[in-house]
Amino acid sequence: MALQVAIVGASPVTAALEQLLGRGGDLSLALAVARTTADHVAQAVGPEGAAILDLPAGESREFVRALGARNLRVVDLGPDLRVPQVSCGFDESHARGKRVVALPSAGAMAAWTAAGALVEQGLLFGDRLAIYAIGAGAAGRGGAGGGSGAVALESAAFHVAAELGWMLEQRGSPPQRRVSVRVRGGEGLLALVQGELGREEAQSLAALRAALASGPSWVRLCPEGGEPDAARVSGTGEAEVSVAVDPFAEWILASCAIDPVWFTAHAALRALRALGEARS
Repeated sequence: MALQVAIVGASPVTAALEQLLGRGGDLSLALAVARTTADHVAQAVGPEGAAILDLPAGESREFVRALGARNLRVVDLGPDLRVPQVSCGFDESHARGKRVVALPSAGAMAAWTAAGALVEQGLLFGDRLAIYAIGAGAAGRGGAGGGSGAVALESAAFHVAAELGWMLEQRGSPPQRRVSVRVRGGEGLLALVQGELGREEAQSLAALRAALASGPSWVRLCPEGGEPDAARVSGTGEAEVSVAVDPFAEWILASCAIDPVWFTAHAALRALRALGEARS
């Protein structure tokens, strides 16, 4: 029987989620509203149901608490629950065995997809990272806003650095120093992560590419010499990644392109499917 799902919120991501859930399969759309109550959600999805929330800052925390009291599974896309006490649901392997998870913004997910495997395998030094989120899709409360326009620096202290810290600390890394900036322009999203070589093996481009290739099935590694292009992943839940290394300057540049709306929607559904699954 399909899992009954409620979508609460009004954003480009919730609109994409409605389309995806409307296709049927193992997940079924039971309710889609901009605002509602926990009782309404519980009645719509039943005792084994789930909810995906994309609400403005300040509105998720108590609502999630009320849904949890009704034993519903919850994936929260807003900023309120990106705190140490709440599990990060990206990638979906970290949602297994949980009842409530929060997703990072599209910019932070792209940055993690670009560099997370390199950091976890010790190839990229996780301290003193510089993170650049380029594209209109980095805006919005869930990190998935739309729009277009001329290229412009919007923030020299963008929240992606803090979110990446949250993700790394959930995986056991100590607090570290990072900085990020956001540049507006275009409808896709490109994340660049620059940092120092973590160990000698990181001088090998082949080793770096192998680390990225070991990622989830929705990650596409660009051919050697190729670079990510958001146009090629538009309308999908996939990501394009690449990596470059300068062994003399001892720095690595990892990059990732996504469609911020559709990637976030697919990531939410992957996390939702993983909720309640037993950890391997």
